[in-house]
Amino acid sequence: MKKNSKNSQARVILLAVFVGVLSAAAGISFWKVMQGPPQPSDAILMTLPEPRVVADFALVDDEGEPFSLNRLQGHWSLLFFGFTHCPDVCPSALYDLSLIREKLQQEYPEKAENLEILFVSVDPERDTPERMKNYVEYFDPAFTGVTGPQEQLAPLTMQLGIAYRIEDHEPGNLNYTVDHSASILLINPEGRLHGVFPAPHSSDTITAELAGVIN
Repeated sequence: MKKNSKNSQARVILLAVFVGVLSAAAGISFWKVMQGPPQPSDAILMTLPEPRVVADFALVDDEGEPFSLNRLQGHWSLLFFGFTHCPDVCPSALYDLSLIREKLQQEYPEKAENLEILFVSVDPERDTPERMKNYVEYFDPAFTGVTGPQEQLAPLTMQLGIAYRIEDHEPGNLNYTVDHSASILLINPEGRLHGVFPAPHSSDTITAELAGVIN
């Protein structure tokens, strides 16, 4: 019975990803951005013709406090979706994000103050708030970790065009893999999706792009 529940959950996630890809087709094809051929290392921000409205959600931050849409409003945000057991992509992306924040602080301190960087885990089974906090603080104490139940994560990633898949596994078995998109998303102060930085990432290029967008 539990195994069927896990398989059902996996199907829900895959369905959410599929619908999310279709819904993102208006304006920019996120499927091409996130799953297509690798972009050049100096890939620039791919801006949506119109910022995409994001429906409210109910997650938790790395302090165990509620994290919903209102936490994305009033400032710019960079979001990266992954998981703390990720062997390479996530550490690399978070390192790039730490460089981006450092460059902004040095060259555009006022813009740096108006930017929050978030790491959203799609693996809540292993990524508790405490683990998230320890993980993101290793890269930058100013980063915020966010996660929550799959019932909340799946609709959010669907809206944002983020694809991820959790490997089927037995309950209690914490040795499994997670496949996920590697793009960095830019959310505007209204809490709407402004654009996407496709992988691979260049911290210099992203910093320059953000300097021209953040006000």
